[in-house]
Amino acid sequence: MKSSLKNMVLVLFTITAVSALLVGLVDHITKDTIAQTMQNAKNEAKFKVLGTSASEAEVIADSVYTIGDKFEIIVSTVADKSDNSKVLGYAVDATSITKSGYAGRIQLMVGFVEDGNTSSISGVEVLAQSETPGLGANMTVPGNVLEKSILGKNPQTLKFKVKKDDASGSFDSLTGSTISSRAYVNAVETAYAGYLKARGWLDEGDASSTPTGATATEEDDAKMGATAMSGATATEECAENNDVKEEEK
Repeated sequence: MKSSLKNMVLVLFTITAVSALLVGLVDHITKDTIAQTMQNAKNEAKFKVLGTSASEAEVIADSVYTIGDKFEIIVSTVADKSDNSKVLGYAVDATSITKSGYAGRIQLMVGFVEDGNTSSISGVEVLAQSETPGLGANMTVPGNVLEKSILGKNPQTLKFKVKKDDASGSFDSLTGSTISSRAYVNAVETAYAGYLKARGWLDEGDASSTPTGATATEEDDAKMGATAMSGATATEECAENNDVKEEEK
């Protein structure tokens, strides 16, 4: 009996050890693959949100802005491949900071293009989300109401609120997914702040200066930029305080 018990314990221990080893090995193998897949998706999205491709354009500069010690906004300057002096637009990789979705933060790639004295949002790609399928996850569906709320719009004219929270807000909400929608809106706002910062039209912590150049020529533009940057410069503590699950409405 004792011998049999010892054998059972030994077998169970061996199985557990081997299983743990295999899980660790698989994680090690897939970790790099997952990271590379994500990077490939980001690289493709940089061109997609600007309506171009890697065969026609290239990234000529990346600017990284750190929020606290946890969040980064990455702004990629994309130019014509045959003429680097011809900038096609700016692709901004940003995460929702002061708002979390139902299951975590939302990461977007947002495209900004310029035409004379006006900027517009040319495209949005969802890079990362863990929202409920059929509800918040619908933000990944092309032509969804969140995307329609901003495509082709001048970001200076947007009010970064969902209409359910504020009638004057610029964003419609996904059905049954107000929380997910708020996080999406916050990620777009953060991306806009990164774009303004990269263009030199907004100094972090200096909301009083009027941006100059292609997208801001009046006092109202400065106020709009300041509003966006206030969301992007939230402290890590503030961001963590918003990291609470809420029931979808």
